[in-house]
Amino acid sequence: MRVSADELTQVVRAVFQSRGLSERDAGIMADSLVHANLRGVDSHGVMRAPHYVSRVEKGSINPRPHARVERTGAATATIDGDHGFGQVSNWDAMGLAIEMARESGVGFVGVMHSNHCGALSFFVHRAIDADCIGMAFTQTDKGVVPFGGRLPFCGTNPLCFGIPAASGPPVVLDMATSTVAGGHIYKARMENRPIPPTWALDTSGKPTTDPHQAAYWTPAAGAKGYGLGVVIDMLTGILSGGAFGPHIPIMYGDLDKRRNLCHLVAALDYRRFAGGPQFREHVAAMVADLHAAPAADGVERVQAPGEPEYLRSLERAKNGIPLDENVWNELTALLPESAAGHGPTDARRAREENS
Repeated sequence: MRVSADELTQVVRAVFQSRGLSERDAGIMADSLVHANLRGVDSHGVMRAPHYVSRVEKGSINPRPHARVERTGAATATIDGDHGFGQVSNWDAMGLAIEMARESGVGFVGVMHSNHCGALSFFVHRAIDADCIGMAFTQTDKGVVPFGGRLPFCGTNPLCFGIPAASGPPVVLDMATSTVAGGHIYKARMENRPIPPTWALDTSGKPTTDPHQAAYWTPAAGAKGYGLGVVIDMLTGILSGGAFGPHIPIMYGDLDKRRNLCHLVAALDYRRFAGGPQFREHVAAMVADLHAAPAADGVERVQAPGEPEYLRSLERAKNGIPLDENVWNELTALLPESAAGHGPTDARRAREENS
């Protein structure tokens, strides 16, 4: 089945408002999850909503947090998310980072006492829309086996960079430091389909194509992904006073246990550098050169980072978002009876007015 982005946004917003979130925060949640589905990153899309609702109902996610912001310097700040949604904390953190970048050229904001924040590209797009370079990092509970090890230590610990261009889509690199994000394996479990043998290991440490037997993830590019994952735990958990690796409460474990996840987001004003005046034009020129690079057999053309997701978002915005019926049924079962009649853009408008 296919569902329009507006309808899906309306449904998700209503689900979260019915669980106590403000109209603004429910709008951020809906926009974040539908953003992921539009880009084809379904593992971080609306399929996550029932889990988030369970955590709200169990008390580990605070639907009405009182976040505390502390400016610690001209270009640094911390946000205590009061155990609210990671999407909301990071949205506000990026807004503050952009404000500092306009004042000082760069802004870094660390977030503590937070939760899973979904697709990082959602936050760097806010920086891109403000004509800045955006960066975002987050941590997850242990699941990735370290290079040279046999049991998991760090999480999938993703990173994201967003770079504006003078024409065409922005360049967006959004990646886990594991071979794939855990959500891709969870999605394969829901759909009962095999996974590539390079994605995961079973409990005996052997590669598996059965998502139901997948217990541990492999690091991307071996030692390289492992090293990035370790550093990101240091730049998120340790830097913001949280935990790291095996000390982080698991996402799909005790739903009443607060996770205390940490994030780091940043915005950079490219105008402050020597290449600033022509930066966006040269980014577009580099993308054009990438498109002109010789393509491998069976490949139409080389694409820039984030371009496949951008093209997918255009297609899905036009033709609707493909959604598993089980996901749709699970989602709509969470709707309150009063949801009918709510406009899909109300929350987005409220968010923009209060940002």
